[in-house]
Amino acid sequence: MPRSALAAGARDGASVDMDGWTVAATYDDPAREYGALRESAALVDWAFRGRLVATGADRVDFLQGMLSNDVRVLAPGSGCAALLLTEQGKIVADAIVLALADAIVLDARGGAIERAREALNRYIVADDVELAVDDATHACALLGPQADAALLRVGMTPPPSQAYAHEVCATAFGDVRVVRLPAPGDGGVLCLVARDHVATWWAACVDSGVATAGFTAFEALRIESGVPAYGVDVGPDTLALEAPYAGAISFDKGCYLGQEVVERVTARGHVNRKLVPLVVEAAEVPHAGDAIVAGDKEIGRVTSATWSWRAGRPVALGYVRREHLAPGTTVEVRTASGTLHAVVQAHE
Repeated sequence: MPRSALAAGARDGASVDMDGWTVAATYDDPAREYGALRESAALVDWAFRGRLVATGADRVDFLQGMLSNDVRVLAPGSGCAALLLTEQGKIVADAIVLALADAIVLDARGGAIERAREALNRYIVADDVELAVDDATHACALLGPQADAALLRVGMTPPPSQAYAHEVCATAFGDVRVVRLPAPGDGGVLCLVARDHVATWWAACVDSGVATAGFTAFEALRIESGVPAYGVDVGPDTLALEAPYAGAISFDKGCYLGQEVVERVTARGHVNRKLVPLVVEAAEVPHAGDAIVAGDKEIGRVTSATWSWRAGRPVALGYVRREHLAPGTTVEVRTASGTLHAVVQAHE
């Protein structure tokens, strides 16, 4: 498993493995790092994300028929969130779609990118489309309410405020594509840096006073914000409407892979379960797979959980049945050591 070049600064070598990459769990102190993500801005190593590049004259029409959002309306420098689904409406990949003058880039967690590549290649017949995995760039996120100020401090221009708008900044470490992110938390930007220069670019940012945050602090922000992680909270068995992906689905664009199921579920008015954030009223952090219950009935399962410095207690994401979706609903989580009370939260 490759180790990110940015994991070298991990405190006491603390690291985690995610989507085929080893990244730093913390660089200094997780509580401080979390505070920076919430109150100012901090860099996070997203080495575990990958990119699939579509080129060819038919790339727009092809992806328009594959993805859940409207790719055809994207001008170079704009983007959107989108899903690639199966014919049964289940999630193959959740991606950020970036329109360039001569290509369309899909950015997602590594596992999702590999599944997307395999699935899309099966549908290319006579289309003038080529798909290639981008091995030349490394993803870093700069997240927090002061992300733009931090970018300016390192001599880079923030992109437009529209979600997923992007532009290229020329730096001493090569061109860096900067993408506007609406979430998690207050959002920020995604920086796609030349892999050969990412360590020196990161060091230059730190020398300019930009804080860093490891995966532990980032996970707290992500889970609190209700942002699902592919391969953790969602995957090939998840229906598109069971997770908070409303902004990734166009209901006006016409046909795309899996659209019939999405429309049928929408017409029915609901799915049987949904992914929701939970605050746990205990000190113990639950584990993925722990049962969520109401009374004596199991209504779902925890998918991810961690400690929240903001809540002063654990937070989690998990699926619950539709009767228990309302924020403020009290449920219980059954762990190996006992039963924990939890409360359903609204998505940020």
